[in-house]
This record gives sequence, structure tokens and C-alpha cells, in this order.
Amino acid sequence: MGTLIYPRLPRDVAQKLIEERAGAPVTALADLSSLAHPDAEPSATGGHPADAGKLAEIRDAIRAIAEDAGYPKSLGTSTQSFDRPCGTTLHRIMDIVPADAAEEGVWSFLSLVVVPEIGPWRFPGRSDERLLGRPRNVLRRTWWRAWALGPDLETAPEGCTPLGEDESVQIMERPSLGGNRRTARALQAALWRAERNGLPAARSEVMRELARRLRGTKSHIALDALDDQSLDELLDRLTSDALKSMAG
Repeated sequence: MGTLIYPRLPRDVAQKLIEERAGAPVTALADLSSLAHPDAEPSATGGHPADAGKLAEIRDAIRAIAEDAGYPKSLGTSTQSFDRPCGTTLHRIMDIVPADAAEEGVWSFLSLVVVPEIGPWRFPGRSDERLLGRPRNVLRRTWWRAWALGPDLETAPEGCTPLGEDESVQIMERPSLGGNRRTARALQAALWRAERNGLPAARSEVMRELARRLRGTKSHIALDALDDQSLDELLDRLTSDALKSMAG
């Protein structure tokens, strides 16, 4: 359980920063990094405020991961070379109170004040949903993936590979799946079991079909009422049905 709470940048201030910096080169944005903002304050209750040392640690860790992934050069299709280690590292070092991790202002502060170059580098289109601290924010999404699927997003069972972007999205952008850590990890494990046995289609397509079927099943079966073995058996049955359907 985390103990730290972080500064929260109001949406109107965050939006203004995005507008002011539109078109600025990524390397120029890096020079605007700061560990504080006059309009950002942590919640008055709920934990201990993260100090400047912790914020600097986070900044340096994110930048090191980005540099390992090729920053400032374009990531191209190698997005997971940043996303997976970023989520794993943020989850490990932030010690954030979970309720704070659900706050838009926290991620707006980190993304627009602490490491303002990272969002535009990872998402060159610079859409607001990637820079503001909403669920699809450049940093927030990776922390929550590690919370739900990790804690180490770069590991996988022998004979399998870690989830890719599309597979992670199928879980994490569906609150009924990604919002429940037990369900999310069980779904990931079911996909890996199927992968070890050989897949007749792209793994991302299998995950899409499996997630769809699981969401349908949740309408009449309470997954939280199942013990671990029963949940795994249900997911294996749904996986088998999905593979048969995809095979025609």
C-alpha cells in the first residue's frame, strides 16, 4: 500500500500549458522541467506529500528509460521498449496512494511539469488525452498496467512474451476487466496458457475475442464469487470457445 501523495495540477492550468507549448521541439520542452508549480498542491489529507527528492528520482528514472528506448529519436513501432519498463519502474518507486493514482491532476503534474518532453515524444500527435492526466495519459496508463497486470510488465512465462499494446488495451480500457486486478491477471494468464499451446491466429486477435466473451459472461456470473481454480477453468473454457470460433 502506497503512502505518498503528489501535487495536483488543475485542468485549466494543464490545458493552458499544452496550448502554450504546442509545436515546441521535444528537446526544448525538456528544458522546461520543474519539480514544482505555483498552482499545484497535493491533497490536504490521505498520505505524506512526495518531496523534491522523490520527484527528482521519478524524473530521472523516466528519462533514463526514454533514453534507453532511443529518446529523442522516434519510437516508431517499438513503443513497448518505453511503456513496459516505465510502468514497472513507476509502480516500484512512486509509493503512491492508490486513490491518488486515480487523480487526473497528479498525472497532469508529472507529465506537464516534471517531464514535459516525454508525452510529446511518446505520442507525437500530442493529443490532450495523452498529456492531460486522464486514463490514457502517457504515464498514468503505464502505472495502472503495472498495478493490474504486473508488477513487472517485462516478464512472461517460458515460451510466452509480455503483453503488447493492443493486448494491454483490451484489458485496461475496459474498467470491468482492468479495474479488478485479480480478473486482469487471470485473463493475462489464460492468454499465456493458450499461447504455450499454440495459437491459430494473432495473439492480439485472440485477446480481443477473449475479452469480449468474458465481458459477456460477467453479465450473469459474478467473477469475484469464483475461487481461483474456478476462474481459471472458466477462462480456459472461454479461450477454447474463442479459438474454435476464430478457426471457423
